[in-house]
Amino acid sequence: MRKYVLTISELAKLRNTTSETLRHYDRIGLLKPVYVSDGGHRYYSIRQYEKLGTILELKEMGMSLEEIKEYFENRNLRKSYEMLKTYQQRFEERLKEQIRLNEIMQEKLEFVRSLFSLPEMETVFEEEFPLRHMITLGRESGDREEHAMAFTKLEGSLEEKIPILATDRMGVFSDQRILIPSDEMIPAVPMVLVDSEKEGNKYVREIQAGKYVCMMYKNGLLEKYHPSFEKIKQYLYQKHYRICGPILQIYIVDATLTNEEEEKVLEIQIPVEE
Repeated sequence: MRKYVLTISELAKLRNTTSETLRHYDRIGLLKPVYVSDGGHRYYSIRQYEKLGTILELKEMGMSLEEIKEYFENRNLRKSYEMLKTYQQRFEERLKEQIRLNEIMQEKLEFVRSLFSLPEMETVFEEEFPLRHMITLGRESGDREEHAMAFTKLEGSLEEKIPILATDRMGVFSDQRILIPSDEMIPAVPMVLVDSEKEGNKYVREIQAGKYVCMMYKNGLLEKYHPSFEKIKQYLYQKHYRICGPILQIYIVDATLTNEEEEKVLEIQIPVEE
């Protein structure tokens, strides 16, 4: 037997890996032992300690085993530099994605924190909205299944990480039928509010800017009349306001945040002019 060799378990222990990992590297030709006994025991040169360390570091960087094999083949300084540069750039891109994901989570946490101090329910208020954008298929959903299918397709078109969880972006728009007392579902069009930079999405439409009469309420559903709407109708009458566009119903707190029905909150937004 050669001098200065390590058993497979000794090398694995030195590099904090496993004997099975080394057996796999042997099978694929990435790190073969310098000697195999008649009994099939693998032995490694102490000089292979550094190569194993390089393999593990490259794997940690994200290289596949096939790419690591390529790294060791016909190596020179230029080739090593170019491969390491490529993987550094890939790592940087992944890091940017993780930083953006963290920013999104911080925004969502701030939004959820704000939900603990919502305005009093069924209190009518006015708000000036700038031009907003939504994505919508533009078709009324005739029942809950069509409603769910529409939201599924819209959410898929966003191509965002965690697009709907903990947001006040999902809702419907309808005409004045939503304000007429009824126990039936009112035909309405599912939509998701989006940022203006998403205008490349083929489903994007504008939501008119201007004055809206709004109210938050509980124990309601999208596409359904709610008894509290009588308050907002009375407000419109007293102010001599005329409805001048589609009426929005938006979930402020929905099933992505709670299973408790009494915690779910919707907001109705009615565009008006005098």
